[in-house]
Amino acid sequence: MPMASKTFSELQEEEYTSTTVGTITCTAPIPFGGEEQWLYFPDDGKFDLSRGSQRRMVVECDKERHNHSGFMFDPDSAILIVVDMQNYFVHPQYRDHAAGLKAVEPTLRVIERCRKEGIQIAWLNWGLTENDLKTMAPAIQRGFHKTLGWHVGLGAQLPGNQGRCLFKRTWNAELYDPFKKVAQPGDLFFDKTRMSGLWSTSEPLHEYLRAVDKKTLIFTGVNTDQCVFGTVSDAYSYGWDCVLLDDCTGTMTGLGAQAVAEYNIAQNMGLREAEIIPTVIDDFLPSLTLSISWKKDEAELGNTIKPKHLQSAPAIALHEDTNPGSARDSHPTYVVTLTDPDAPSRDNPKWSEMCHWIATNVSVIPRTFSILPLPEHDLVEYNLKDHSSPDDVIEYKPPGPPPETGKHRYVFLVFAPKNGTTEALHLSVPKNRQHWGTGEEGGGVRN
Repeated sequence: MPMASKTFSELQEEEYTSTTVGTITCTAPIPFGGEEQWLYFPDDGKFDLSRGSQRRMVVECDKERHNHSGFMFDPDSAILIVVDMQNYFVHPQYRDHAAGLKAVEPTLRVIERCRKEGIQIAWLNWGLTENDLKTMAPAIQRGFHKTLGWHVGLGAQLPGNQGRCLFKRTWNAELYDPFKKVAQPGDLFFDKTRMSGLWSTSEPLHEYLRAVDKKTLIFTGVNTDQCVFGTVSDAYSYGWDCVLLDDCTGTMTGLGAQAVAEYNIAQNMGLREAEIIPTVIDDFLPSLTLSISWKKDEAELGNTIKPKHLQSAPAIALHEDTNPGSARDSHPTYVVTLTDPDAPSRDNPKWSEMCHWIATNVSVIPRTFSILPLPEHDLVEYNLKDHSSPDDVIEYKPPGPPPETGKHRYVFLVFAPKNGTTEALHLSVPKNRQHWGTGEEGGGVRN
């Protein structure tokens, strides 16, 4: 009598119920991709898009909202692309684009930061000609025809001095005034005649990006699910790194459309991040990993922990990440701080920043990078010893947001002395915890 065949899942279950399998932990950077490889750091969930560049910009992300904890890229090979921030799409005269207007201020801050970092600014806008209309497919024109009639759409004459709809050098196709004021002669301006500005290799933006070998494209603008998404989708298909700044985008289609566009970009086409401008400290390239753990929980980027689990000072483990294959003879002594930029609430941070802890003389602890199974008894011993014993400059004050003030962001930072000393540090104590003793609202750890 023939034996009944087993399914793969049955065989797999049988194997794992009869075999003890060791835990394999990979902490070394994992390269993937073709010639233009990315690196993934499994320890902290970050991606490195810099391809070995000595100059890197780091973006931290909330792992609960994204599928990664952050990434780093080369600002010299990056470009900020602002999509369709034109009068026709965001000016209140045409429509009530609340999401688009909300994105204006964050985008202006990002533009300012990009200029500071030397990142090229590109404005990607609808800019039609008569010839474009003659050669344009009917399906594209259909999208702009509304219930007012088929005579109203791309190229239609708008009232007064507004010009023809989305034609080059007309008022309706100009940058919305806040952006027009910050545009500079060194910026690049690209016209598009489709939802996507990269739909063809002959598109001006496409030709430029290839000519100057840009790698990372940072996207902002409107509408997220239409022209922004269309351009990101084509950029992804042609092999560019794609980053969406979701605080700097918006759509009138509805919240569901924004969420779907963000999801597809984050999961399949690239990376997304809420605004690139940091609250507590300027961007920097981290060279150490700080692990923070309490008895019943541990700190991860953006995770939520109940205050009752944070009453005792946490254990600190500081590890070097930049070159795990080599060991230094000595390390400087470090300072660890804990600050709250949302005191007493995120909407009313009049006590910000609040100092919760300053601990000094924190040392780097060696860490072994291995993909071999680690025996359980060795793992327990390793964890017990793998912590620093710092000295308090200001003793640990447990996080405890006042009632009805919402969630607070508690930020741990590690500082190294400028002179690189390995001697014990003797720091002065701030006058008080509020404003870190500066006496000024917003005074904090960077002061």
